[in-house]
Amino acid sequence: MTAGPATSPGNAAGRPEPSRQEAGGWARGWRCLWRLGADLLLPPACNFCGSELPSLAEPPLFCGNCRTAFLTLPELVCPRCAAPMGPGQMVEDCPRCRDRRYHFQAALAVGVYQGPLREAVIRMEQRVHEPLTLSMGQLLAERVRERLADAPPELLAPVPAYWLKRLRRGFNGPDLLAEALSRRLRLPLAHDLLVCRRRTQKQGTLMPSERAANVRDAFAANPDYDIAGSHVLLVDDILTTGSTASEAARMLRRAGAARVTVAVVARGVGLAQRQVTAE
Repeated sequence: MTAGPATSPGNAAGRPEPSRQEAGGWARGWRCLWRLGADLLLPPACNFCGSELPSLAEPPLFCGNCRTAFLTLPELVCPRCAAPMGPGQMVEDCPRCRDRRYHFQAALAVGVYQGPLREAVIRMEQRVHEPLTLSMGQLLAERVRERLADAPPELLAPVPAYWLKRLRRGFNGPDLLAEALSRRLRLPLAHDLLVCRRRTQKQGTLMPSERAANVRDAFAANPDYDIAGSHVLLVDDILTTGSTASEAARMLRRAGAARVTVAVVARGVGLAQRQVTAE
């Protein structure tokens, strides 16, 4: 005897239950309708300049002009420190990092710390601009997916802030960036993998030669995590000399990470290198 269609207590008439694909289609349809309704009440806008975006605009919520203004890195960049390279320069001999010992293996960035991207990073230091930070994290996720397609990371870790600084600001910008990256890339986020155990001076107020000493032994890895052999993506807002990222990466490597890649919104460069991006 041939079995009939499966029934359930709520399907006494014997009608077949909707398939998972059909259920997924209904869910997507309802989500689309909900977003359309939300867009009618509050039209989507660019999270940097405020210009109106098309209905059902996908994240990151940036207009075309702002996106172009943020993506200021040239085609040729140093794979180790993400600095722009000039015509004729060899990526194996980057003048910005050839004499530096970094504890991370690679770095990538959305763009150069200048113009609109510099203004965006400064705004991201204020909690009121949380939507901007989340959208910037989504834009950074696109760069990560593009650059690390052959060797994707296995988990994300934000550069931590000292508890007093976090308390004063009410948030830590790299945490928000890492949350956006985690959702976009579908990667686990170890938000407390690193802790900042002492107060440090703001790196931007120090000479480049003073920055490594400022952050030395400032971080520690949480022993509750087993990251042996892992590829960790370390997330921060800006990389200039690389001292903070390198010290954080040192702790991750000491805890067993096999590889650390740094992902930042902006790559801080000197005046000469800014001219490279304009050529």
